Amino acid sequence: MKIKYYGTGAGAGVPEIFCSCRVCEYARAHKGKDYRTRSQAVIDGVLGVDYSDVFQHTLHYGLDMRDIKHVLITHNHYDHFMSADIISRAVGMTEPIHFYFSEKSGAGLAKSVQARKEAFASGARKCNGNEVLVETHFLEKKEVYEIAGYTVIPLLARHNGDKLDAYIYIIQKDGKSILWAHDTGKFRTETKEYLKECGIRFDMVSLDCTLKRGDQITSGHMDVDWCLEMVELMREYGNVDDKTRIFLSHIGHLVERTHDELAAEVAPLGMEVAYDGLEVEI
Repeated sequence: MKIKYYGTGAGAGVPEIFCSCRVCEYARAHKGKDYRTRSQAVIDGVLGVDYSDVFQHTLHYGLDMRDIKHVLITHNHYDHFMSADIISRAVGMTEPIHFYFSEKSGAGLAKSVQARKEAFASGARKCNGNEVLVETHFLEKKEVYEIAGYTVIPLLARHNGDKLDAYIYIIQKDGKSILWAHDTGKFRTETKEYLKECGIRFDMVSLDCTLKRGDQITSGHMDVDWCLEMVELMREYGNVDDKTRIFLSHIGHLVERTHDELAAEVAPLGMEVAYDGLEVEI
């Protein structure tokens, strides 16, 4: 499997628009790996994970959403799911794009489609809201799904309580396995139990690292220490071994590290730092 990170930033990206902290100022001056847009990735050019800052990724990284018909959504916060960018006028689009999420996180998409219908209802040219064809699919936690040739298992994240039913995802194909765990704090008990019992060894794990190390101000995100704790837990369960590549992502200025500083800090811990445009093959 080939994974391309299009966006690796936390909620506001880096640099944050109005921020003058050291990390944001460094990003403005040096650009490159220190620029971080909001969350999006694509596997094998076929399966998307999250849908945010899509226009920027189209402009700067060559993303072509016309090629991607299936997108897993972790949850409906704007930095992971910009539903407004789905309802655009598409000339020549003949196949629907399929979005997969929990029922709570997917409810907003139906509202966006309806709003577009209503916006055009009184115009001279009637519009049915389907210029971009959209199909929504609600996934149940711990169920196994076959999506676009991949085996997908959603697990409940620790993020925003029970309001959104945010998911992390196990994604498998051709004997390879990924755990995509962004926008989660330390794993919930039921998720840890599933990982312990499932017998899956991951070739790659991508973890949320939003917080400054040692300053765990919320249970819904992680810092380096919590990421390391989750890696060691999965190592105990047999999900992770020395060949598993561990990436940190969903990084904002709260981390208080530039890309190179964070990469140097976590390399001795066996972890790598993702950046916008990074391509990984497992």
